[in-house]
Amino acid sequence: MANKNGLNIAQKVYLELLWILCRGFALLPHCIRHYIFGNICYFLLCYVAHSRNKVIMDNLRRSFPDKSEQELRKICRGTYKNLAEQIINTISQSGVSDKTLQHRMKLIDTEKTREEIGDRSAIMLTAHFGPWEAGSTASLAFPDQTFVAVYHKLTNRVVDELMKRIRQHTNVELVDMKYTMRHFIDNRNKRPMAMGLIADQCPPRRANMHWYKFLHQWTAFLEGGETLALKYHLPVYYFSPHRISAGHYEGRFTRIYDGEEQVEPYTITERYVRLLENDINAHPEMWMWSHRRWKHTPPAELQSQKI
Repeated sequence: MANKNGLNIAQKVYLELLWILCRGFALLPHCIRHYIFGNICYFLLCYVAHSRNKVIMDNLRRSFPDKSEQELRKICRGTYKNLAEQIINTISQSGVSDKTLQHRMKLIDTEKTREEIGDRSAIMLTAHFGPWEAGSTASLAFPDQTFVAVYHKLTNRVVDELMKRIRQHTNVELVDMKYTMRHFIDNRNKRPMAMGLIADQCPPRRANMHWYKFLHQWTAFLEGGETLALKYHLPVYYFSPHRISAGHYEGRFTRIYDGEEQVEPYTITERYVRLLENDINAHPEMWMWSHRRWKHTPPAELQSQKI
C-alpha cells in the first residue's frame, strides 16, 4: 500500500529512519560534523572511492590549459574537499531553525536588493558553486516573496522525499524543474515569487541551442531564467557565496537585469555566465567539477574557432 508520495509502508519506514539519522546528525556540535565527519567524508571521496577523478581532471585540463598538472591535482583535491563539505552542509540543514541557517549563511546588502525588487517577483540565478543547497536561506531575507526552490527530482523515491524534507524551510516552496514555467504562470498573480534557479546544469540538446564562451570551451546553459525575465519583466540577480570557514559562508546578490532594460537575446544569461566564470577562476575548487558539464558537442563552425 502506497501513501500520497507514492511510497509503500517499507519505504515510508526507511524514510523516517533516514530522517531521524539526518536530524540527529544536524544536532551534533559543529566541530564534530565538519572536522571529524567532514574529514572522514573527504578521505573516502578523494582516496577510497575517487570514482569521479577522471571526469574532474578531464574537466580541469580543458578549463585551465595554462595550469600545470600539479596545480590541477591540487584543485581536484580541493574539489573533493568542497564536495565533502557540501554533503555535510546538506545533512546539517535537516530541520534546523531559521536562526541557525542565518548564522551559517550571512547575506550581504539584502536591504538594497529588497528595495530594488519591491513587491515584484524576481529571478535568483545561482550555480553548483560552494554551498548550493544553502541558497534557499535567501527565503528568510525576502519575506515579501515566496522563495521557489527549483530542484531536479531524483529517481529514488525515498531519497527524493528525504531531500525535499531537508530543503524545506520557512517561506520555501519546492518545485520540480520540469514544472518551473507552469508553476510561475499559474501562481504569479497570487503572491510575488523569488525563483531560485541553479542555472549551470547541462540543458537538453535542441536544434537552436545557444553556445557561450565559458572556461575555454563552448558551453550550453539553461536559459529558463532569462525566458521568464524577458516575458514577464522580472529583475534577475546572481547569487555569489563566499566561504568564510567550514560550514560558514557569506552570500551576495548582484543585479544583472532590472526587468525593464532593452537587451538582445541571451544577454542576461551571458552576464550570469561571466559572473560565474569570475567566481570559478577566483576559487576553482568551489565548483562541482565532478559532473559531466560538457555533454554536448558544439557545431563544427564553433569548434574551429579559438576561444
